[in-house]
Amino acid sequence: MLFRRVRKHVKAQDWFAVGVDFVIVVIGVFIGIQVANWNEVRQERIREAHYLERLDIEFDTVRERLIGGKAVFGDSVRSINKLLEIRRQYAVRSGAAVPSDEVIAPLLQQMSSGRVPAGSPAAFREMVASGSLETMSSDALRQALFEYDEFAVVAREAWRSLRAVHRDAEARLVGLLDHSAPEQLEESLVSESRVIAESFVVVGFDRERFLNDPTVGDDLNVLLRAQTNQFTLVARQLTYAEEIEDLISAVRKR
Repeated sequence: MLFRRVRKHVKAQDWFAVGVDFVIVVIGVFIGIQVANWNEVRQERIREAHYLERLDIEFDTVRERLIGGKAVFGDSVRSINKLLEIRRQYAVRSGAAVPSDEVIAPLLQQMSSGRVPAGSPAAFREMVASGSLETMSSDALRQALFEYDEFAVVAREAWRSLRAVHRDAEARLVGLLDHSAPEQLEESLVSESRVIAESFVVVGFDRERFLNDPTVGDDLNVLLRAQTNQFTLVARQLTYAEEIEDLISAVRKR
């Protein structure tokens, strides 16, 4: 219809009317583009809100896991330090009173406790795979998510490496324990040289060897370094996760 009207005005050489028609066309195109852009931005904000909600929920789980992991590794480090202190006191004064089996055995049981570090939330991995990360309006949040993801990968690789480093030392220290395996524990785990002391019901330990065998101290120090590093990694990862939760909260309040 507009095209026919323009042709009519051109034939009549009504250039003013032609100019008006041209302005109408330009304004119409401009409004159409603006509406399309507005709709696209609106859809992006809807997708952002959806992902922010998912990230908020999933990082709650991540944070709880890391808090638990930090506590477990911290307990392990404290247990190893107590065991080393008992040995030091006994070495300095052979007649010094040594804690009872009931005190030492649980420390040996707890010395190698740990948890696999948390990975990246499924929502973040989905956003990367689909290219939706650009929907994040906050550059700080987007960068923090990338940094957390990189650190999570490093933390898990370090966890594997550190456990490999102290595998033999842990197995020898577990050998000090007099334990019975629960019925539900698979035979394959019981037969492995490397077993977690927590998997067993401890009924005692080799007190003489614990106090006098120098290799016990060496193994405890190997385990202490590994568990201390694990604690440090989990604590740092927890800081990353808490910073991201703060950023998510700030974006959602806008």
